Amino acid sequence: MKARYYVHCFEGFDPLDEYRLLRVGGLINSAESLRSVFNSYLFSSITSDFYENRYGDVDETLVAIEQIEHGKLDAYDTGGNGFSHHITRERVRFEHSVFGECPEWPIWCCTLAQYKAALQGYRRFLDMPKSIDSELIIDLPDGEARCD
Repeated sequence: MKARYYVHCFEGFDPLDEYRLLRVGGLINSAESLRSVFNSYLFSSITSDFYENRYGDVDETLVAIEQIEHGKLDAYDTGGNGFSHHITRERVRFEHSVFGECPEWPIWCCTLAQYKAALQGYRRFLDMPKSIDSELIIDLPDGEARCD
């Protein structure tokens, strides 16, 4: 799977006005069903819950992932206004931060490898200029994680 990070400019605003630009991401060249769920959970949570790495939370989470992979940490919880992220070696579980588990936002999971690749890509993207010309395409590992 491939994913794309890019900078979106809200319609009607000057693309040179940095405050009107938003970093976003999502799957590309994938089935609509995959794009929908990955974009709704994984990519929307990364770009909103880790907004601009303002408090170093992307870096902190990447360190925790390394610790999980090396058996130094069993689990790590993080998140923001969108979703809570429960990270283990088996999977990353997303639960809506406001509504919890509900019909509109069921619990969703992805593999740790997918989450790590998406987060590393976002971290690299944050180092790029905040410009409508900035774009990063990353590879996302295939796989499916069970939430039960």
